[in-house]
Amino acid sequence: MENQDENIKKFNLRNYYNENKKIFVSFLILVIVSTILIIGVREYYSKVNKDISNEFNKAKILIQKNNSIEAAKILGKIIEKNNSFYSPSALNLIIENNLIKDKEQILSYFDEVISETDLDTDIRDLFIFKKIIFLGDEIDENEMLTNLKPIIQSNSPWKRTVSDYIRKYYRSKNEFNKAKEFENQ
Repeated sequence: MENQDENIKKFNLRNYYNENKKIFVSFLILVIVSTILIIGVREYYSKVNKDISNEFNKAKILIQKNNSIEAAKILGKIIEKNNSFYSPSALNLIIENNLIKDKEQILSYFDEVISETDLDTDIRDLFIFKKIIFLGDEIDENEMLTNLKPIIQSNSPWKRTVSDYIRKYYRSKNEFNKAKEFENQ
């Protein structure tokens, strides 16, 4: 009994390490490889962001030099990269500077930014609203409501603005009862 107690009490770190050497080495290799992968992925995304930033700035310079065709091509490619900052910014530049006349192309860019880009919910709501405004009088009532009701029913900071827009839409059509439905929303 004394022998057992003596064996239990004596814990030798060196013996424990030697017995579990493969586990320790495997764990160490896993930590090193994981660290290298994380650093590599961060560097890759940093480079991608830097490249997109350079292209965005190049497009802005081209706009200032009145080379809208080349600027529109560059901005279209940026939108397709689905970057959460530069894709929406590129779409804004296209619209603000009226770089593309084809409404269908702009609508496809809106769809790309809204559905494919990893945007914060509030920014996504803003671009849904911008798309509806861009469509203007060409939008039908059901499409407008389908797109805007989720914003009204959420806690979006655009809730009141969207509600006001819908009220004005109905007032412009002399549908005052429908406009009242969106008061106090």
